[in-house]
Amino acid sequence: MANTSLPPVMGWSSWNHFRQDINEDVIYQVAQAMKDSGLAAAGYQYVNLDDCWQSSARDDNGHLQFDLSSFPSGKELIDRIHRLGLRVGLYSSCGPLTCEDMPASYDTEYRDARTFVDLGADFLKYDYCHVVDLTTDEKLLSTAPAVVGLEIRSRETNTFLELPAANAQLSGAAQLTHFADESPAITGLSARGGEAQFTGLNLPAGEYVVTVIYHKFKSENRQLLVVHAAGQEHTMLFPTTSGWSATGRVQIKINAAQPITAFTLLNPITDRKSDAILRYRTMASALQTATKSSDRTTPFIYSVCEHGRNAPWTWAPKFADAYRISGDIRNNWASVVDCYDKLKAMLPYAVPGSYADPDMLEVGNGALTQNENIAHFSLWAFLAAPLILGNDIRHYQDLPKEQDWLRIVTNKAVIAIDQEAPHLPAEPLPGTSNIDVLAKYMADGQAVLCIFNRSDNEQSFSLDLAQLPAAIHGVPYQYHGQPVTELWQQTNYRQEQSQIHTTLPAHAVNVFALAK
Repeated sequence: MANTSLPPVMGWSSWNHFRQDINEDVIYQVAQAMKDSGLAAAGYQYVNLDDCWQSSARDDNGHLQFDLSSFPSGKELIDRIHRLGLRVGLYSSCGPLTCEDMPASYDTEYRDARTFVDLGADFLKYDYCHVVDLTTDEKLLSTAPAVVGLEIRSRETNTFLELPAANAQLSGAAQLTHFADESPAITGLSARGGEAQFTGLNLPAGEYVVTVIYHKFKSENRQLLVVHAAGQEHTMLFPTTSGWSATGRVQIKINAAQPITAFTLLNPITDRKSDAILRYRTMASALQTATKSSDRTTPFIYSVCEHGRNAPWTWAPKFADAYRISGDIRNNWASVVDCYDKLKAMLPYAVPGSYADPDMLEVGNGALTQNENIAHFSLWAFLAAPLILGNDIRHYQDLPKEQDWLRIVTNKAVIAIDQEAPHLPAEPLPGTSNIDVLAKYMADGQAVLCIFNRSDNEQSFSLDLAQLPAAIHGVPYQYHGQPVTELWQQTNYRQEQSQIHTTLPAHAVNVFALAK
């Protein structure tokens, strides 16, 4: 799982405002504005380049590269942003192309992860394009080849080991099948039907070439195997074939950090969910491998952007720092509330270190009222969402006071609700059909409350602080008359002993801090 000590990420992303129209000057101007405006000091650290940072062509060595016209400095841009004290995010997709049809990372995960780390990136948003929206991968790769055997060669000692199919221990539907004039082959590995395990090995840690020899049938669809060895998982894709020759071979390189005692072969793909899990887990493994072999000392953030299509809240926390739970947010109030409701539905799955992501903030993009901007930011903070700005922050000094988004997103007390332990979302308390109440007890002893009017009309509501839960997420709190502060400095409430009475405009919040 991700690092449980890390709070939700704070930063900025290019997509909501600029979409594909990004270039080196825009990105550096944003980074400079983050530093000069106080955003960086408030905790916003990541400058994330979304789709179209990359060229439509890989370089001569097959590596992703910056757009050669829009980003002529390439890696130097990342270095310059680092010198500002900020971090940089890049973008790819688990299909062969991104949403904007740029080259992506399917079947090149380990090479691309190495590229991201070598470029100095600190964050990867990994999208789900050209997978279900366009079936570039012709169909689910749930079919496994018929395995004739393995050949293992050490790249360090050049020693060679043959493992014929007959040596494997088979389980499930896996069986040994004899084809005419050929050695026996293992069949039945498709769609998690069975497994083949070659055991009793004693290969020292090191780098190996693993060759899978397989029996060819004429096929217009690719096939897939996953190889487990020395605690690592490796995906192997087998090409379409005319079946002209009886056998073929596919190779991978593995770098085992521990001795290899067994190889296990299987195909885990049974449906879209298992396919998505394998795609995203493969990149997680690739990033882990790349970062371990680098000299970086700061965490690398991995954000799964699968849009909630395959219930990522049930599997992504095992290896991702964040996971998207819905489609793209839109710059209107209805979309904000829809994302908020989806985020509330994720509360039973919340764990520290891996955060449900309702998408970027629309604060400052011009469509929301001031009350809506404040509510939007507060709700994301209370529900432990990543705080990723999506507006054009370069002109922060030019806005009139009534459009002062910067004051909203740098509210230190509200940011602390998102960032300070326990790194878990607030707990819903009883409200009404129009009023939501969220509560969180902070590790520093404070309690914080958000009262949200989700209706289109003014609403009044009363809350008895003496009836607050005795503990939330294991953190205790008891109200016995401690001072109450409204964190947005609003005055639309009154207090009578333990009772708070508030009258909220449409789409507005009150956020209260109760002293320890």
